[in-house]
Amino acid sequence: MTQAIQPDSTFTISAESLVQRKRNLLWGVGFSLLLVFLIGFGHLRRPETYDEVLLWSVVGFVLLANLVNYLRHRRYLRLIRDHRIEVYPGRVEFWSDGGKTVLNMSDIVALTRYRKAGALSHIQLRLTSGRGIRLEGYDDLDGLAGRLSEQMAPDHRVERTL
Repeated sequence: MTQAIQPDSTFTISAESLVQRKRNLLWGVGFSLLLVFLIGFGHLRRPETYDEVLLWSVVGFVLLANLVNYLRHRRYLRLIRDHRIEVYPGRVEFWSDGGKTVLNMSDIVALTRYRKAGALSHIQLRLTSGRGIRLEGYDDLDGLAGRLSEQMAPDHRVERTL
């Protein structure tokens, strides 16, 4: 009887990342309401400058933009519900929405760690195909970067500060 190979490490999206995304969505709604309020107030004070066309186009744009942001956020929450990354020797498996995508370490040309105020903000993987994969919001981003970078040659690892 053969035994299944277990991953070296498994990484999931962190609760802090979800809270930050929700906070950013609410900030966007707040600034949108402020913009509508300012245009509405300007329309009441100077209707010749802040006419109804401006008012209703701003209201329409704000509603549409916030609806799109909300729908994108709901889609993100649905997709990451069972999302995880499993790191194996020589490969990385991305699990999402019941499916698996395998990335061989030999397909990664460069791993770039981006730091902001000393903390790791995200990881960028550049592939042989020229595409890039951005990894952010995981529970142990430093651990993920360490597990990936230890399987790469030192000259393929880059550190950047934002």
